[in-house]
This record gives sequence, structure tokens and C-alpha cells, in this order.
Amino acid sequence: MTPVLGVRGISKSFNSVRVLDGVDIEIPAGSIHGLVGENGSGKSTLVKILTGVYTPDDGGTVDLWGQRVTFPIDAGSRGITVIHQDLGLADDLTVAENIGITSSFGTRLWWPLSWRRERAVVLELCAKYGLRLDPRARVSSLTPAERTLVAVLRALRKLSDDSGNQLIILDEPTAALPHDESRRLLTILRGLADSGVTVLLISHHLQEVIDVASRVTVLRNGSVVGTYETSETSTTDLVEKMLGYSIGAFYPDRGTPEASAPRLSVRGLTSDLVHDLTFSISPGEVVSVTGLAGMGQDDLPQLIYGSKKKTAGLVSVDDRDLRSSIADAMRAGVVLVPANRHRDALWTAGTAQENLTISFLSQFTHSRLLQPKRERAFTRRTMLEYDVRPPFTRQLMTRFSGGNQQKLVMARALHLGPKVLVLHEPTQGVDAGAKKALFQLVRDAAAAGAAILLVSSDFEEVAHMSHRVLIMRHGRIVEEFQQAELTEDRLLVASQQDTPRTQKELV
Repeated sequence: MTPVLGVRGISKSFNSVRVLDGVDIEIPAGSIHGLVGENGSGKSTLVKILTGVYTPDDGGTVDLWGQRVTFPIDAGSRGITVIHQDLGLADDLTVAENIGITSSFGTRLWWPLSWRRERAVVLELCAKYGLRLDPRARVSSLTPAERTLVAVLRALRKLSDDSGNQLIILDEPTAALPHDESRRLLTILRGLADSGVTVLLISHHLQEVIDVASRVTVLRNGSVVGTYETSETSTTDLVEKMLGYSIGAFYPDRGTPEASAPRLSVRGLTSDLVHDLTFSISPGEVVSVTGLAGMGQDDLPQLIYGSKKKTAGLVSVDDRDLRSSIADAMRAGVVLVPANRHRDALWTAGTAQENLTISFLSQFTHSRLLQPKRERAFTRRTMLEYDVRPPFTRQLMTRFSGGNQQKLVMARALHLGPKVLVLHEPTQGVDAGAKKALFQLVRDAAAAGAAILLVSSDFEEVAHMSHRVLIMRHGRIVEEFQQAELTEDRLLVASQQDTPRTQKELV
């Protein structure tokens, strides 16, 4: 069978720096093929070559559906589309409007637009691929997985209009999805492949790649390490191939915190989405809060940090009650690492130095004058200590990978010496090597005496990092697991129980 995509000897350099070096990939029709590698391994550059953003260096070739293509590649006419993590949907428009807009709703100039016809097109697409979506529903009302489906159907419709050939590149489609939504999306991807659609899946969730793809290609430093049958590999194998060395234990030893008075105490905390939450965390303890999407846990970091107002209840640090304000939380030693680092934790137009020191800039002043050399020397030392690559203090944040951006966010948070460290989805969109480093930073912060609140939808991460786990359903804490009870499957089952239980007194 002629492969849908044949990449041979593709290389790309920027300013004499080799980003891709002789890459070979072959993808059969109607298959799901995984592409994995650390941030900076060349995945994005390869995708940009396949979609015509970049032209490769001389010598390489790309064949699509058995035909040699010229560069730059006209992706649409060749049957290629990319669905990025942000999806690019208009929340205020309906499913039908979002699906039809990039295909001009199938009309020609001056032709009237028939919404009945558009809804019928959506239903026909859903029937063809075994999906269910309401064409009239606003995208803002959909679950995360359903939103991804809208982007997939929009791509399939456009590809059918342009060429009839269908190669979809999915770039981190489950990065922001909770566990159950991710599983649902992966099941749908299998159905798409069974119907003849070819999928190139790029993901940091290695187990998901193994579960859904038939083969996976590993990139390291711009070169292909190899392509492997997923039935014959494991996540540990893939991580070691990505990094080029044995990683040992992926999760650090949790240790056992000493019994002590609570550092963070939450009593009867209530807002529009959470109800009567009561729990406490002692110094050195990692307590996680998790659950399915929309159960209220994502509001908890903002309520603790004071960036969202509570309607009732108390939050205290070392027996000092906090007002609902960020300033008061910071004075008490509460530090937040937010889930959306680009929106809430970084100035993306700034440099590494500016982003790292902005929260404690006064430490580099003398007589109210900034001392740039001291600030630059501190930034350089910190970047080396936290293994931020490259350790260029004046490099813009947009030039760093997601993992290196998150290391800088963590470095800034830890330099503040938190008494309470609130982590909201701290490894979202981060590669395996950076995850391992971030896990160790969390462990070190706990060992130094910080009380850690980890709010995460990654059940594997929660099961391996926590001393205790609290399950939320419908805005309430309904279950508590001790360290000895923690498994990923147990957390998933507990999160999916339909009948809420009365919250235990968690003190």
C-alpha cells in the first residue's frame, strides 16, 4: 500500500543551527501515527514544513499520496490540516457556524446561505464518522472533548472540499483535557482512522500515544531515533529514547512528612462553584485535589490565592485568617503557579530575565536604582540551576519551549520562599524530561517545609506525587485517599461515582 506521507531526508537549519537533520517518516493510510520528542526536538519545525510555513534545506523530499510535492507545500490542496491545542474556535458561534466558516459554508459569491443545509452537512459528517453533536449548540456550552470534535469536523469538511484526501495533524489535542475526556477523544480518533482518515498525533501523553497509535516515531535533537510498533514499547522506553539516557524512577520518593500543626487550613469555603470545603495541609505535605472536568476543583487555586472572592468560609495560614485578596495571600506566604502560564504567569513579550525577577525586582536595587549586572548574574545562575535551556538571560519567552517556560515560572515561585505552594495543572503541555524535573522541584519544596496544594486532572501524576488526595464532585469534597491507597484506577473510579456522599471532616 502506498503510504499517505513519505518524508525522506528532510533537514532544516536556522542561522547555521541544525533543527532537523535527515528526518525520515512514513505513514500508511487510515492509521494513527504518533510523533513524540522533548520540546525543542524538532516536531513543530517538521509540522511547519508539512504545512508550507517553512521550506526545508536542499536534498530532502516529501511524497503525499504517492506524489512528490514541491516546496513550500500547499497544505490545503494536498489534503493536510493541523489542529492546534488552542483549536481556534469562536465560542459565541454555533457548532454549524464554526464547522462551515472555513469552507465559506459551501457557497459561492452572492449565493444565499441556507442554515438548514449547514445543519444537514454537520449531521451528515457526524453520521459518517460515528459522532454526535448538536449543530445548533453554542461552542461555549460544549465539553472540552466536544470542542475538539468541532475542530476535527471543520478540518474534515475543508479537506473534503479541497482535495478529498485527509491527513489530520493533531498537536497536543489532550493537553488541556481531563482524563475521561481524553479517553473519549482517543476512542473517536480510532473511529476516524477506521473510516479512512489518517492521523499524525503529537503528544506529551506517551501512554495515550501507545494506546491509540499503531506506530510511533521518536525525535531527539532534530533526528529520528527510530519508529516503533506501539505494541512492543512502553512509556519508559519512549522517555529513554527521547532523552537519550536512562531516567531511573520517573517520580521522586515522596518521603513522610513529620506530624505537625496545619499550615494551610480551609473551613467551609464556598463560592458559586464550590460548597463548604474543609481540609488542611501540614508543612512538608503534598495534598492533591482532583476530579472530572467541571466539578469545581479548578476554582480552588483562585479562591486560596484571593484572585476570586469567596462567599463564605475561612482560609488561614499558620492560624492567620486571610482576606480575599492577592496581596494578603502573598504577605502570608501563599504562592500560586497558575494553569495557564501564558495568560497568568508570563509576560511573553519579555525576556527570561524580566519574567524571572519581576516578582522580587527590589532585591536588585541600590538607592532605588536597578543594578542590571546583579540581576543578570542572578538570572544566569538560576537558569543553570533549574536547567533552563538555553540559559540565555535576554532570550524572549516565546523562544523557549513549554517545559523551559514552566521551569522559569517554578524558579520564580520557589525563590519567594512559599509557606503554601498552590500548583494548578503544573505539568500541562510539558515534555517528559521537564516533567521529571518539575516533580523533583515539588518534592524539594515539600522537603523544605512548604505545604503543597496540587490541583490536577492527571490521575497518574496525582497518584504518584501526593500524600493525600481529595476527590471533588459537584463542588464538594466527597472522598479522601491516603498515600497507601493511591492508584490511578482508584482515583478514576472515585471521580466517576454519580451519587455524592457527605463530606468527611478533613482536618
